[in-house]
Amino acid sequence: MTDVTTRLADFVHDTQFADLTPEVVDYTKLVILDTILCGIAAGGLERSAMMHEVVKQLGGPAEATVFGLSQRVPAVHAAMANAEIMNLLDADDTFFTSSHFAAFNVAGALAEAQRQDRSGRDLILGTAVGFDVNARLNLASIVMGEAEDGSFRWSPVQGMGFAALGTAASAAAVRGDLDREQVRNLMGLAAWMAPTPTVNTMTERTEHLSFKYANYPGVAQAGMMALALAEQGYVGDQNCLDGDGFVRAQGCLETDHELMLDELGEKWWILETCIKYYPSCRYTAGPIDMLRRLMHEEGLEAKDIEKIEIGVHPMGYALRFFRSPATTIACDHRAPLNGAFNIPYVMALAALGRTPGPQWYAEENLKDPLVWDLASRIVTLEDESARDDVRRAFRESRIRRFRKTPASMRVRAKGREFHCESEYADGDPWTPETRATWERVEEKFESFCGHLMDRSQIRALVERIRTLDRVEKVSSDLPLP
Repeated sequence: MTDVTTRLADFVHDTQFADLTPEVVDYTKLVILDTILCGIAAGGLERSAMMHEVVKQLGGPAEATVFGLSQRVPAVHAAMANAEIMNLLDADDTFFTSSHFAAFNVAGALAEAQRQDRSGRDLILGTAVGFDVNARLNLASIVMGEAEDGSFRWSPVQGMGFAALGTAASAAAVRGDLDREQVRNLMGLAAWMAPTPTVNTMTERTEHLSFKYANYPGVAQAGMMALALAEQGYVGDQNCLDGDGFVRAQGCLETDHELMLDELGEKWWILETCIKYYPSCRYTAGPIDMLRRLMHEEGLEAKDIEKIEIGVHPMGYALRFFRSPATTIACDHRAPLNGAFNIPYVMALAALGRTPGPQWYAEENLKDPLVWDLASRIVTLEDESARDDVRRAFRESRIRRFRKTPASMRVRAKGREFHCESEYADGDPWTPETRATWERVEEKFESFCGHLMDRSQIRALVERIRTLDRVEKVSSDLPLP
């Protein structure tokens, strides 16, 4: 398919704030709030401190905020650091339970808005436009499917280099002063600079490396550097997304180019990203929701639980983390990553009433015998009842993604057995009951950041982002701790 690159570039160049519907504006602001609170919550963690040292060594003018760092740094370095920090807790939005990329868009848009003294409207526009670019490239990249033996699989080679284009698009849309030719070159430059994919060993890992499955800082840096080069007149490949080159090189199983352009400017994919309320893999959300509700409705306490059997969604169960959960988690900078995929551990924390947030991965929880005693009574198996839904999504859905993430659970407590099932998790945008609200995200903010900010500060920041379209200068009028 030809002209994909130029049409996406022209979408970035031509779209104005007035083109966004009120629903898109409101939900984009909610995604911005959610992504920022994830950055605030993670700003004081060990892995963030490691990134702080990196950006301080790089030096440069004080242009943009990095979460957890008192000094401002160059915008390109801020975007690089914040993309990593906002994703650190695995609590940022999730697109169809397969990828996280709002962090790139918020990181790029926020850094450029601060550097250029742009408005809240510019920040909203940049986030929405860049997210749509990322979503379309992600949907065109088929990264999961059905193997010949009927099992489900993730692509053995994966990358998120596509998000360099979305990062660049967000920053460029915030700027609004690049001409059409510069934006077209921008896309090609971002594709050239994007990190290459890696062999996806995540399906068989029992322990994470320092990166989960993607080079977040490198991807964000590539997008911001592409913007700087395009501004100076560098020429990029204006056909980089045409044909099977760039997208297939990012490790997908198949490519659907038409999805990159389908209903462009009319269908806004940000409306279908999920908000997460726990600092853990999206496949854990349904079981945690069910357990918390059951305990509340039946008056159960953690000490009453004899055994929990969790039926995990098949695509989650395809990961070894869910098939063979570790029985310990090291107290190092990788703890939030390793804990986020350890479903007995996070279920035990939820049952014990531990407040969701970065504290889930504090040493007092990681080494708590009560947590691991309860975790030892939690086992996982595949929820085979969800297999038909997944197959239908792969075989019959154009986007080859599933909206439902069925999960099941059997709990034995007080000599009784309870059976629970769910199709959607709280924060899923596809039902009125689960769709995220400002009130619920504010509760998440207090849960994740209550030890860092008092309630009045949290409410003030929520209200400022809720009225972000009236903020004149992001750099001075959107104070971030």
